[in-house]
Amino acid sequence: MRLCLVSDTHRHRHELLTAVKSAQPLDAILHAGDETSDVQWLAERVDWPILAVSGNWDQPTPAFPLERVIADFGPVIYLTHGHHLRVKEGLAGLVARAQACAAQVAVFGHTHMAMASVQNGCLLVNPGSLSIPRGRRERTFALLEVEPATSGQGFDVRVSHWTAAGDLTNTTLRLHLPAPSQPPTGMP
Repeated sequence: MRLCLVSDTHRHRHELLTAVKSAQPLDAILHAGDETSDVQWLAERVDWPILAVSGNWDQPTPAFPLERVIADFGPVIYLTHGHHLRVKEGLAGLVARAQACAAQVAVFGHTHMAMASVQNGCLLVNPGSLSIPRGRRERTFALLEVEPATSGQGFDVRVSHWTAAGDLTNTTLRLHLPAPSQPPTGMP
């Protein structure tokens, strides 16, 4: 599975379309909020499914909730913008919420800073921003690549960050995630 992760596009639609087209082939796009109108615009121009959440610039709706649990791509993914979890102040709340949702991966935005790390067994990925990056010059997105582990148990995962123009940055993380111990039961 190849998932394109984007966030904080803030109506920079040319960069958004360029990014997702440079990332193909794709199985889906995950948008971690801040400008749901960009998601609607993009959906008219690409054939891939787009799963999205609302950010602090957006009004939550049934189509764009504050958070989602996604179990369709291997490891369970918790998708949120993160503002309601105060991710700018630290990631403990994000990790706790993802674990409460039985998620192994948490995709979030809000900080506009590209990062990938593992905390308490949870993979945390922020694709950065395709509009106003922080901590670097380049506007970024991320690719989350998931394959069944060669051992047959769990998943081999690779996270890489890319510029809006499709150039690989120097951040790539590879890891193994065990198979979920239990399927998610929805939002706790």
